[in-house]
Amino acid sequence: MMKTLVLSVVFAVTSIVNAVNNNSLEGFAYNTRMDGDRIETKNVYKVKEDKYLQNHLQYNYAYDTEGRVSSKEVSKWSKGNQRFEKQYCLNFSYDGGEVNVEYAAWNSKDNAYTDVKTKAVYQINGMGVNYQSYEWNKKESSWNLMVEHSTQPEEIILFAEK
Repeated sequence: MMKTLVLSVVFAVTSIVNAVNNNSLEGFAYNTRMDGDRIETKNVYKVKEDKYLQNHLQYNYAYDTEGRVSSKEVSKWSKGNQRFEKQYCLNFSYDGGEVNVEYAAWNSKDNAYTDVKTKAVYQINGMGVNYQSYEWNKKESSWNLMVEHSTQPEEIILFAEK
């Protein structure tokens, strides 16, 4: 159950980020490199003229000792530099029935993911799932709650069956 939830969270967060960045899934091809049953790297290519593949994005995954996704690093292809350049990283942490996902942007000056902008908290309990979205307030050095949404067990079952 927890592994399914974690994967659902990864896909949900990716979908949200893609929607925010206006990334459409049409016209893309994918190549996934696996390490056993774990995704190691996924390359995304733009399909040109229905036959040519052009580098677009690269996802690199890391896992914790329990086999759960601990980070998803996203790099974008730079035509000028002819290489993938780091964009952002989704860092996952787990605490009982809670999954935290932090969005950290790449800071080329620091050469690290130091610019944490947002985080999402998914709390799983007997009554359903609670979702909270936060934005980092640099001025106050604290997280500001932006959105909160709860689902009931019936809603989760209906969603899973579709």
